[in-house]
Amino acid sequence: MGTAEDLAVRHPGGYFPTGAVYYWMFPQFYIEYFTNGPYAKTQFDLADHWVEQYGPTLEPEERERLDSQLAEEISAFDAQITAIPDAAAAGLTNYVAFLSFREDYLNGVRDSNGQADMDTEYLLNRVYGGTNWYRIEVLIDTMETYDTQEDRRAQIVSNRQQDGQLETMVWREAELASSETAHSLLLSSVKHSTQEYGKDLAVWCILSVVLLLSPTLVRDRLQGTRAMQWLSRRGRGILNVQMGAALLSALALTIVNLNIYAIPFLAQGPLQFAACGLDGIWEWGAPWFNWTYGTYLLVLAGLFLALSLGAAGLTVFLSQYSGNYIAMPLKAVPLFVAAGAVLGSWLLDMPFTFRSLGNGAVCVRILDFLYTIEMLKYHRQCFCRNSRPIFLKRKNLLTSTECIKTLQHAGHEL
Repeated sequence: MGTAEDLAVRHPGGYFPTGAVYYWMFPQFYIEYFTNGPYAKTQFDLADHWVEQYGPTLEPEERERLDSQLAEEISAFDAQITAIPDAAAAGLTNYVAFLSFREDYLNGVRDSNGQADMDTEYLLNRVYGGTNWYRIEVLIDTMETYDTQEDRRAQIVSNRQQDGQLETMVWREAELASSETAHSLLLSSVKHSTQEYGKDLAVWCILSVVLLLSPTLVRDRLQGTRAMQWLSRRGRGILNVQMGAALLSALALTIVNLNIYAIPFLAQGPLQFAACGLDGIWEWGAPWFNWTYGTYLLVLAGLFLALSLGAAGLTVFLSQYSGNYIAMPLKAVPLFVAAGAVLGSWLLDMPFTFRSLGNGAVCVRILDFLYTIEMLKYHRQCFCRNSRPIFLKRKNLLTSTECIKTLQHAGHEL
């Protein structure tokens, strides 16, 4: 049987439970709420249908077909609302009547300082859920967004010029207004979910690499192998071999992480928009390049690999100057915070778009940091030999329940 740190290093499967807990704490949120609510779900379904029917962009002649689609949806609504007894009893027999009733009620609520009538609220939700109301709303919003896009683009260019922004940014904004992808059907919600999921994935890739490689050269130094290596010419070059092996290990681990994390994300259906341009009807910043969403995902994967390899090189470099298993985690924590929680989150905040350099440059997301500290404490114990329990005692470690309470308390204070 090996010692605790031998098991931690030789059996990478021990990292999967930690990764599962991290996934449940952070990235899983963006899977569960990939389409948050019935409106977003309907918008995703309609955009998916339009991509299948019209292709990655919605051209002006195809936009005209949405008028007839809206008329069909309103006719279907008129038939559906008559099947709701409460609506029929209130005299709501068609779309126009319901729309007028809803507007009058919402105006009354606003005038009465938000005093809602529960019976009316129930009736509204009954109609929302029993008809194609959300399809009509999405169609109307999409048509309005499409029809006003040219004016919005012109206003954005004008604002950039008035603010004295770089000519490159002004030129790029003007170019996007007339590009082939100006009417792309890629939803802004898909781009936002990709960004937030990617942030958490970048943090995990760096954290897992730091945890995997931290004890490697420390163990060699404690066992006296460094001194023996320096006795021979070949041994003095062993650090280059170890660095190469560490980079290959980090590369393999990151590829595994990417594949595991890609499964639940791609299961939500974002690849339906793979051929759509990053810019489009629903603007989301000004992208630097005319990439499609599929190309964008591949570039993000390359960015994850680069971050992981950089973290691996720094981890091995710090590991060779650590004299024991306590010193290395003390170096690993600031390394992870700098490379993962700060640099990784900043790079993945609207990447490859024109933005303020301060966007996403938050020192540390408090919840991520607190939970990461607990995971590092756990792994630091794994690095210690069973015969020399010199690390934190059990009473100083938070239990899982206490950890959750700590995170919740921090979240309330934020």
